[in-house]
Amino acid sequence: MEFIKENLETPIKGEYDVIVVGAGPAGCGAALACARSGLKTIIIDRFNCLGGAWATGFMNPLFDEKNKGGMMREIVDELKAKSAWGGFWDISFNYEYMKVLLENKMTEAGAKFLFNTYFVKTLCDGDRIKGIIAENIEGRFALMAKYVFDCTGDGNVAASAGCAFETGEDGDYKTNQAMTLMFLVGNIPEKYKLGMNFFEKLNAVYEKGGKTIPFRMPYLIPVPNARFGVVQFTHMYEYNPFSAEEVTAATVEGRRQMMEAYELLKKYDEEFKELDLIGSAGVLGIRESRRIIGEYRLSEDDLLEGRSFPDGLCTVTFNVDIHPKDNQAQKCRSVSPYQIPLRALIPKGKYGLLTAGRCISGSHVAHASYRVTANCFSMGEGAGYAVAKAIRDGVDVREIRNSEFGIRN
Repeated sequence: MEFIKENLETPIKGEYDVIVVGAGPAGCGAALACARSGLKTIIIDRFNCLGGAWATGFMNPLFDEKNKGGMMREIVDELKAKSAWGGFWDISFNYEYMKVLLENKMTEAGAKFLFNTYFVKTLCDGDRIKGIIAENIEGRFALMAKYVFDCTGDGNVAASAGCAFETGEDGDYKTNQAMTLMFLVGNIPEKYKLGMNFFEKLNAVYEKGGKTIPFRMPYLIPVPNARFGVVQFTHMYEYNPFSAEEVTAATVEGRRQMMEAYELLKKYDEEFKELDLIGSAGVLGIRESRRIIGEYRLSEDDLLEGRSFPDGLCTVTFNVDIHPKDNQAQKCRSVSPYQIPLRALIPKGKYGLLTAGRCISGSHVAHASYRVTANCFSMGEGAGYAVAKAIRDGVDVREIRNSEFGIRN
């Protein structure tokens, strides 16, 4: 590979208490908690809205929200007041209402947010993270902070800082969970407007078309306060989440599967002949990529034994749910309610950096439980309060215990 040597002078555009990279559920939870605690906070995202998987990825339903207090409960209650909550399993939401609600909350909290802004590089002084380099329409710039949150899902900030990570089982990306591209459909037959697992329906049209269905648990999920629904169906296996080329190929394959399913339903099923295809999500749903090695690594035993921790951030009740390769049945197993410790969000040996969301430190099996979005939001919120306490007290965040800021369940 050839290289071009760059001699760059990058302007510092701002100094903050906290920078949050990635405005998905984890990032929004972290930024809101920090801003509400009086910290000067900025959150950036490559898309044009807050909400990440919730908003751009069309991710429904909102799993594991029922045992959550704090801002998760606040968000659900406000969505209910707008008739934008309920639907499938009574844990689904309207995407546009979610976007606006998050924007209003971030504005009220005093957090600055920037859309269409891309993370480029982590700025380090030895093992201490000092800020980031970012780019948007205004060009390349630096942001400096006391703490940086990596809420990118893929652990991009931590990886740039040289943090070690795991992936899949035993480091093999091909054993990561399948990728999914969600898509919206309209003019849903009346009897299916409450939502359903429509494997038998979909499998029948695949057989009529002489094709093999790629996933055995497809769901049609109505969206509250809307005349359309979202389909969780496409499954792409063994693509490398660290390769832009392969993520592109997986996205193309997802749209191919979407179109195939839609056309087969229209052609071979009388009930679905008037179904409308509205569009695919703006981002590929990647369930698993980097799991950053932290000061604590959540294990399968932690889940099965229902462990709690002195630095616990939130309680998880969602089962282990693995979408394996080769179109096998989903591998699900129950857990005992357990906590996510703050130390699992702190990259080992690094200072001024936290992760939140699916890239925290845990085993392949543990990740399959805590990765769902209510847990991501609540762990971000808890970590935000912990960082605020650490900054106020002038100590490292490792020293904070949940009794000092209160677990948000």
